[in-house]
Amino acid sequence: MSLDKWAKNWGGPGKRETIGEKVKNFISPPGPIRHQVVNAIYRLTSQIHKLDYSLSKLQAYDKQLFEKTVNALIEGDKTKARMYANEVAEIRKMAKIILTVRHALERVKIRLDTFLIVGDVQANLAPAVVALKGVAGYLKGMMPDVFAELMDIDEALQATMMQTAVAAPGMIGGDIVTEEAQKILKDAAIVAEQRLKQNFPELPVIEGIPSQSGATQASVEEGK
Repeated sequence: MSLDKWAKNWGGPGKRETIGEKVKNFISPPGPIRHQVVNAIYRLTSQIHKLDYSLSKLQAYDKQLFEKTVNALIEGDKTKARMYANEVAEIRKMAKIILTVRHALERVKIRLDTFLIVGDVQANLAPAVVALKGVAGYLKGMMPDVFAELMDIDEALQATMMQTAVAAPGMIGGDIVTEEAQKILKDAAIVAEQRLKQNFPELPVIEGIPSQSGATQASVEEGK
């Protein structure tokens, strides 16, 4: 595909562009593709807000159960304390998954923002598409509405990517792209673990109940 045809596909029909305009449009994508990416960013932001709302509800419920756990221990009722602590552990597994997805979406959004500035499909758009599809699966059973929306956004971004001349059909599975996508997910998991420790106090030690770190270690894998 020629640069002229690529520029028309990127920016839509209009007057004949100068060389300078073509170079500028190559660096900063205008027109339909830009609008599609901006729309994806807007939709991702909306899903991030939904996850934040869910996290706030989980944190409030966790606080109630945490206090009940402590009160049961004070009263010497270890059976009841264990029951509450088990509920807390389950809530924190869910929170860990949601936190991981939330921070992964933030990183995907950053990649899309960067794509709008530099227009690099392989370095920014393609890894974002791969990471988005991977992270959406964590919510399939937990938050099906968010899962469906993320998959729809992912499909729209894949279609957008295929409109660019530099995006070869097999590029999504490239080693560099896959490595970058995995980095997005790994970084998100690290941040999620840190935020979990900051926002959810450590449970008292109760026989038969794993510690917070032990309870959440495999939570992301279980959420797929």
